[in-house]
Amino acid sequence: MNTRDLTEVTVIGRKNDLLLVQWEHMGSPHRSWVTPDMVVENRGAIAIVRNPKAGIPFGMDWTRVGPLGVTPVDIDRELKRRGIWKIEDLRARPNEVIGALMSAYGMDLARLLQWAKEFERMQSA
Repeated sequence: MNTRDLTEVTVIGRKNDLLLVQWEHMGSPHRSWVTPDMVVENRGAIAIVRNPKAGIPFGMDWTRVGPLGVTPVDIDRELKRRGIWKIEDLRARPNEVIGALMSAYGMDLARLLQWAKEFERMQSA
């Protein structure tokens, strides 16, 4: 058995004989349902799993959404609308900065929700 295929995972849930596990790969979290034959060692909240990415994927692959449309110009506009003109402003008024970012990304949220609606429609067809 190749130990490079073994991954320490966090057990998120259990259903029938399957474990829902989470691990990180290249700084990004992943989840899948794994079968008992994939589990090398189960210590309750932590398990050692053979190739967890071969399990049943859990959740959406958000990379399928495609590029979102927020630009540096959008962020500049929203910051300045709130009076954030200098680095000192940025540091002194973090809540207003968050509001500006939320405004700039608001259109992308609407686009993401539209994408989800279309995805569900295609899945049910």
